[in-house]
Amino acid sequence: MNTAPARGSRRFADVNLLIGVFSALLIGGLWFYMITKHEGEYRETVEAAFRQNSNLAVAYEEHIVRTLKGFDSALLFVRHEYRRAGRALDIARYVEDGVVDSQLFSILSVVDERGDVVLSSRAFEPTNYADREFFRVHQRGGGDVLYINRPVLGRVSGTWQVPMSRRISKADGSFGGVVVLSVDPGYFARFYQKADIGTKGLVTLVGIDGIARVRRVGSELSFDIDMTGSSLLRQRAKLEHGQFLSLGGFDDVRRLLSYRTLREYPLIVAVGAAEQEVLRESLRNRNRDYGMALLVSLVIVAFAVMLKVTLARQRRAREALANSEARFRGAFEQAAIGMAHTSMDRRFLQVNQRFCDMLGYTREELMGKAATDFTHPEDRGSATHDRQRLLAGEADSLSAEKRYVRKDGSLLWVNRTVSLVRDAEGQPLYFLRIVEDITERKRLENELREMATTDMLTGMPNRRAFIAWLEEEHARIRRFPEQQAAVLMLDVDDFKRVNDTHGHAVGDTVLRHVAELIRRGIREVDACGRLGGEEFAVLLTGATPAAAAEFAERLRRGIAASPASNGGLEIGVTVSIGVSALSREDDGADAALLRADRALYRAKESGRNRVETDTGRMA
Repeated sequence: MNTAPARGSRRFADVNLLIGVFSALLIGGLWFYMITKHEGEYRETVEAAFRQNSNLAVAYEEHIVRTLKGFDSALLFVRHEYRRAGRALDIARYVEDGVVDSQLFSILSVVDERGDVVLSSRAFEPTNYADREFFRVHQRGGGDVLYINRPVLGRVSGTWQVPMSRRISKADGSFGGVVVLSVDPGYFARFYQKADIGTKGLVTLVGIDGIARVRRVGSELSFDIDMTGSSLLRQRAKLEHGQFLSLGGFDDVRRLLSYRTLREYPLIVAVGAAEQEVLRESLRNRNRDYGMALLVSLVIVAFAVMLKVTLARQRRAREALANSEARFRGAFEQAAIGMAHTSMDRRFLQVNQRFCDMLGYTREELMGKAATDFTHPEDRGSATHDRQRLLAGEADSLSAEKRYVRKDGSLLWVNRTVSLVRDAEGQPLYFLRIVEDITERKRLENELREMATTDMLTGMPNRRAFIAWLEEEHARIRRFPEQQAAVLMLDVDDFKRVNDTHGHAVGDTVLRHVAELIRRGIREVDACGRLGGEEFAVLLTGATPAAAAEFAERLRRGIAASPASNGGLEIGVTVSIGVSALSREDDGADAALLRADRALYRAKESGRNRVETDTGRMA
């Protein structure tokens, strides 16, 4: 007599158990998705920050190397002149005439073998440097190399300086003193004052000896810091270039740090962004999503409890089931990401409103259409390969970045996760597609790549980008000997006078003006770039030496005839140009650039505002 009630009780118990298990799986799946999603966002955010820091470190390295070479050139020139003229040498006159560029250093001096300053670019009181580290290093020997001292308090300048020196040897090879210049250590950090590395970002220049020449944290500068026990030096001992999470031993700020060791100098450059600042937006999104997940979990638990209470009444159970189905349908429709079901032949069976909004089509326009109709042609092959792998059971789900074409013809970048839904017997039913819009992220990535190859003042390609084009063109000429190309080096005449007379803001206007005239003058197949300072370069693809020289003369006349305008003030501008051809016999692309630079130097020496051609490889 109690058999039927017992069967009913067992059935209700089974249903209750299924409800409990299902609710646990649903909540577990929800939290697994949230945790997995934010772990992925965390990795992507950190990787993007490391990429940005790495790009900045590369640019910083190039700037430092270029600057040090300029310092070394000045030291070598003064040493050569001192050997020729002795103490009759007038360094101040060289600085005044612009033969030695004094914008990069504060003082340039010659010290005799006793350590006494005998010549200087500034007026000086009797001063002895015999106890300075750079003097002792050269006195002991150490080879004929540029020595970069740790920051010291200058005895002539009275300010913090980084001495850089070269040994002077007498005719018999004995020690004859040193030639030394002093650089404001803050110069090495000002290069990145506009870099977006946050209020707690770090930029530092550290010697292999463990002494930081300069360190900038946010807007604060510090010099001569002992970092021998820092994690940066420990990491550098393992790899010359790399990135790691620094625990911030000096200020307890964790940073995502990228560093590079200079190839020719015993220095390390490092750029770091505070982990807290990098992850601020990601953490805010995580807290918001976790709050929503907690709310949804409570709703699921409440729904499960309510469903168990109403199981005694079949009608209420059916209503609860109907409500449950409605809830799930609402979750599908109101999801913040695009979702779609597609058939075995990849036609849309069901799409949510977010997916429609992302593509710009109505639901009716999508239903029954093939997903490949909206996929970018270049991505259709990979989509077919993913489908075959899912059908073969090689994976449960596959994620990849792909492109859709919106109704208005624009591109939509997405991160698409597709999985194959099967029935109880394992037969395929349909494909489930989850689509996340990453168009903005792709745009930011493109902007970062452009920043790494663009000169921020003129908008032209920077030295790094131009050298890459030059190397590609040189490789092409080596493969096809019948092809020709030429390179031009341009330098704005008397640019220092423009800066000194009108100020650096007007000087920047002149540089932008010259850059625009160069861009207008070249063809689409040519390339141009700013190499640094007032120096520009042009690559003429397919140009013969004669055509290159003719173009250079035409460009020179055009610039001379187009004064720069700044607030009603017209400033006459002229350029000197050196021309050289690329040759398949050159060991590298920079050989042609060096020849063009020699020709430019001759143009400067011959009175400026003229074109000179280097014929070394132009036969």
